[in-house]
Amino acid sequence: MQSVMLNNKLAHFLNEVKQAGNAAHRFARAGFSTTPPEALATREAICRACPEWDAAALNGTGRCRKCGCSTWAKLRMATERCPLGKWEALPSAPEVARKPE
Repeated sequence: MQSVMLNNKLAHFLNEVKQAGNAAHRFARAGFSTTPPEALATREAICRACPEWDAAALNGTGRCRKCGCSTWAKLRMATERCPLGKWEALPSAPEVARKPE
């Protein structure tokens, strides 16, 4: 039983690492395009109001319980989108091929 729990936690962790790597790759391919201040404020407000947002996680910078991302980092990458569809990647970000998360 304990072995199955460890395997599930490891698989979850490895999936989060893969997602973070894919996000970093998209961000780099887009020339490190950042979210403009107005859009960043909108994204932050949406995340703060979401029941999946954990404000205390990652030393108080916040974490999405759905995708596991650091909201501090993800919100600032113009190439990223909310896994619940509450906000999208910015159209001003250069087109990059997106792999499913």
